[in-house]
Amino acid sequence: MMGGYLDDKFIQGSAAQNPYTFYHWQYIDIFVYFSHHMVTVPPVGWTNTAHRHGVCVLGTFITEWKEGGQLCEAFLAGDEHSYRAVADQLVLMTQFLHFDGWLVNIENSLSPAAVGNTPHFLQYLTTQLHQQVPGGLVLWYDSVVSSGQLRWQDELNKYNRVFFDSCDGIFTNYNWGEEHLERMRGQAGERLADIYVGVDVFARGRVVGGRFETNKSLELIRKHGFSVALFAPGWVYECLEKTDFFQNQDKFWSLLLRYLPTHSICSLPFVTSFCLGMGTRRVCYGQEEAVGPWYHPGAQEIQPLFGEYRLEGDGRGWVKMYSCLVDAWNGGSSLVIQGVIPPEVQHMAVRLFSLQVPVPPKIFLSLVYKLEGPSNVTVALELTTGDAGSCHVGGISALNETRSRHSPRPLRVPPTKLARWVARCGQQLSGGWVQRCYELSLRGCLLQDLFVSFSRPPGSQDEESFVCRLGEIQVVDAYSLLSPLPQVQPVSVSRVHWQQAASEGAGTSAGLRLSCTLHWSYLLPHVRCFRIHCCRKTGCGPSDRGPLEPEKPMFLGLAFVNQYRIVNLAVAEAGPGQDGRVEFLVEPVPREGFLVPQAEWGRVTMLYSVPST
Repeated sequence: MMGGYLDDKFIQGSAAQNPYTFYHWQYIDIFVYFSHHMVTVPPVGWTNTAHRHGVCVLGTFITEWKEGGQLCEAFLAGDEHSYRAVADQLVLMTQFLHFDGWLVNIENSLSPAAVGNTPHFLQYLTTQLHQQVPGGLVLWYDSVVSSGQLRWQDELNKYNRVFFDSCDGIFTNYNWGEEHLERMRGQAGERLADIYVGVDVFARGRVVGGRFETNKSLELIRKHGFSVALFAPGWVYECLEKTDFFQNQDKFWSLLLRYLPTHSICSLPFVTSFCLGMGTRRVCYGQEEAVGPWYHPGAQEIQPLFGEYRLEGDGRGWVKMYSCLVDAWNGGSSLVIQGVIPPEVQHMAVRLFSLQVPVPPKIFLSLVYKLEGPSNVTVALELTTGDAGSCHVGGISALNETRSRHSPRPLRVPPTKLARWVARCGQQLSGGWVQRCYELSLRGCLLQDLFVSFSRPPGSQDEESFVCRLGEIQVVDAYSLLSPLPQVQPVSVSRVHWQQAASEGAGTSAGLRLSCTLHWSYLLPHVRCFRIHCCRKTGCGPSDRGPLEPEKPMFLGLAFVNQYRIVNLAVAEAGPGQDGRVEFLVEPVPREGFLVPQAEWGRVTMLYSVPST
């Protein structure tokens, strides 16, 4: 994306306005972070979000131009110790930073000695990566040929096959035609899927299709059974109007969907608020807590199967879905589903997620939504289960069952044992949101699909329009909610730095700026993230050490590990003979997605005073 390492490089996020974001994860299998630095390590936010969606992430190892040739000579032209040392470091980086492998791109000519060692380098790198990183992947870019010349082939052939045979796959150059694809079928053998046919979305050079005609390239590639490597899908952001980015992004991917098989969610709990990891404000369970732009790629939650559909027939019935920053239940955005139910249709269902989850004996489901404007439609969750012959579905709420598709009835009263977690079921919440809850008993079932359905009122014969905003979906093992939560272990503070703030005018108190690092202990597999807050108060003197008045915590940011860096936090100066006080709170957000009472958060208090003279 425009050279890489832009606002996405900040681990704790930034205040970027109108940043690039990617959210069609369900349609891709591999995400390559590309830049023109020799070693390009994916920023941790992209890695975390990709893994959350089941997508593997590759960094880029690239050499270019005269300098690249010199670098290659230094580690490839000598003995095996040199290239193995480079490969070992690449594997160590992959392990330490928890991504999945490398795209190797040698964009410069090589000497006979260097090109002779390149297959050995690839083979060693691939072998070591497979041993140390489960699911690790090494791809070769179609650039250098076996003679050492820089000569793009636009296909797999005898000139670059030695590199393909030494790693997990090849990413071809972009200027191919159908004749290249036909020739490659004979070269590929049983490795058709390991050939990633390159498509430049910018449509530079002689290409079959790019930009909003990228689907033409995919149609041919799929016809011949190959994988696809889409290069620079950020074209929709870089070259078109930023204000229309979401519409253009959705248009681009909608043209490709028929050629892109989706992958499934494979474990519980499954919880998403549809947050894109950005917004113009921050919302927590319907309550606005901060106003202003923010961008945190690692905070993006699981995204649905986007699409726009029309009913067969006269086409009067339709539905489309899109992300929207205008309102949110939790985070910075929500999912809008808009449509029309024609008079002859009773209800429409939109498939949001594909799942392949062996279901526990009892599951709890929740849907938070609100209807925009006047509407009479009824909103509900539907699900499908696998192997209807042996799958038994029953429980508290009765089911209308057709084959393997189920429409559970919402609970009027939450189960007593789960009341701590689901006390809001069936209630009207702040901001006009509504929560519907379901509890299902299952045996021998595989959960396969999750739908949201829209039904016309009984007796209605009119065309029904609706705009529904989805704020959150939860699918949780009900018994997991009965287990006690781990506690945030004592929070500590290190790397403390104080700075006098610049005065804004005569007679005003400039205050202080505090930077420090918070540390705590918590079992990370039990948590989605941590929300960091602070309370600030001054004026606690030696004779006044009683309880302070309650203060609403101020949200600072999100952490995905057991530490958080606070930078230039504004705090008031302590007066003579008085202590200043700042308290930091660490709120765990469980994987199940429910609020933890403030009394169970981790906390640490710092007292500070004016140095005595």
